[in-house]
Amino acid sequence: MTLRSLVLFVHVTAVLTMFAALSFEALSLFHLRRVSSLTEVRRWIDPIPHLPWVARGSLLLVFLSGVYLTVRMSAFELAWPKVAVAALLLIGPLGALTGSRMRAIRRACIETKAINSDLTSRLQDPFLKVSLSIRLSLLLGILLLMSAKPDLWESIAIVGISVVVGFLLSLPAWGRGGSLPAPGTIVETK
Repeated sequence: MTLRSLVLFVHVTAVLTMFAALSFEALSLFHLRRVSSLTEVRRWIDPIPHLPWVARGSLLLVFLSGVYLTVRMSAFELAWPKVAVAALLLIGPLGALTGSRMRAIRRACIETKAINSDLTSRLQDPFLKVSLSIRLSLLLGILLLMSAKPDLWESIAIVGISVVVGFLLSLPAWGRGGSLPAPGTIVETK
């Protein structure tokens, strides 16, 4: 086994780990937007302990191993690796903003005895869905860059379209009323 194959394995594993972390975040967000009790909020606020650290670590590994592989391929003169790095660097701040909002929800859970309007508005925060959708779309766009290896303008277009698609996929979160039914309320669905 060569060093390159080991680094490639780490790179692919880190990408899969990032997708897994975002999948758990999506599951958590899905349930948090539908909770009816503080106990449920506490259960879904941290479905997997230390998940943010796993996501940050995998993002760092993707970056470092990607730089190594790009140097080995002598591909830094190409456009797509540069655009992929820029797209990867967009994911970090979005994740950090999401993390700060999730920490605020955790603090609100500690400070309250029942779901109140402040906690409800935090749980229904559309930014959480927007951030998740854009980060997932950006990761898929980066995968397309890695496999297609397009020129500069196509690379920029792929990342731009990824952001727009991520935003559009999150639009249903903006359309929701933003409030949860009172605990014990029966909600009829068709």
